[in-house]
Amino acid sequence: MKLGTNQITTNQMIALLSSALIAVGIFTLPRNLAIKVGTPDLWISTLIGGVFSYLTCLIIVTLCLRFKQLTFFQFNKLIVGKWLGMLLSAAFIGYALLIGSFEIRSMGELTQFYLLEDTPICVIMISMYWVAIYLLTGGINPIARLIELLTPLTICIFILVIVLGIKVFELNNLRPVLGLGISPVLKGLTPTFLTFSGAEFLLVFIAMMQKPKEAKRVALIGLAIPVSIYLLAVVIMTGGLSVERMKHEKWPTFALIQEYEYRGVLFERFESLFLVVWLIQMFLTYIVCHYVAAEGVATLTRLSYKQASYMLLAAVYFICLIPSDLNQLEKMGTIIGWTSFAFSFIVPSLLLLIALMRRLKRDGEQESGT
Repeated sequence: MKLGTNQITTNQMIALLSSALIAVGIFTLPRNLAIKVGTPDLWISTLIGGVFSYLTCLIIVTLCLRFKQLTFFQFNKLIVGKWLGMLLSAAFIGYALLIGSFEIRSMGELTQFYLLEDTPICVIMISMYWVAIYLLTGGINPIARLIELLTPLTICIFILVIVLGIKVFELNNLRPVLGLGISPVLKGLTPTFLTFSGAEFLLVFIAMMQKPKEAKRVALIGLAIPVSIYLLAVVIMTGGLSVERMKHEKWPTFALIQEYEYRGVLFERFESLFLVVWLIQMFLTYIVCHYVAAEGVATLTRLSYKQASYMLLAAVYFICLIPSDLNQLEKMGTIIGWTSFAFSFIVPSLLLLIALMRRLKRDGEQESGT
């Protein structure tokens, strides 16, 4: 990795982290939370999940700053040895591909259901990731610039469309608070694992920051944005639809948007605008996942980054086809959620603990005094 040509600014890193976390979860989280929690306390589960994600980010940042300018694929071998490190790297590559494939398949499902009903889903997916490869082959700099440009736009439009749901908002749908105690809230933490998956990609991107010392600031702001958005969405949707209705809606977000209408403005119905903008956001999330996987393959093999990017297209396509329907896609999301928990918390915590015990830092050197 040539750091001179692959450095990204702090603002780009904030946009990149936010973009990685804001994706298909906006469509799946409300329904999954409603099913798991079953009470109006969905927003509490979302908030706790966000706080936990921030704590995991602090662990990741602390680990990465001990091995400055080295990505996860490089420094894990210094901590646990070559072979175990390669195994961890291969698993992380597979995980990134799994998330990327999940995003592409979800994009395909949404596009087919709402926009292109008669178009085969494989055609939709292929067109999406062939556009993506054009951007991916340019490396991290054009990716970071595009994300920095588009993420604020998509976030602003999303917030606008969701806030307009105040028109059908009923405060009573959010009551009672903790009516059945804390137990249902804790059950709702599992769906947030998928929603907040993506923070673990800091294991790769912190090494590319121009100012790595600002990584904690990146984690705070980069997580605060998506957590706030998901929290707002869950509150508005719960108030506008009620928990019971959210359980039975295939896509609660669109159900909410279809509930209200504003006449005399440029858009009277907002679902099409929302869908187009959010497809862009899911596309950006896929870009991040594919980049991480390609960077890992290039690090572990003799392939160049571009060669790895092209090679992984086939892997993404076949993984996309594994789920036979939306139920299988939801199960795939559950697997991703638990795997995300492993790579965002368990693996970094163990690596940091081993590095501290062995007093390892960059280049495998031991800290002074040993």
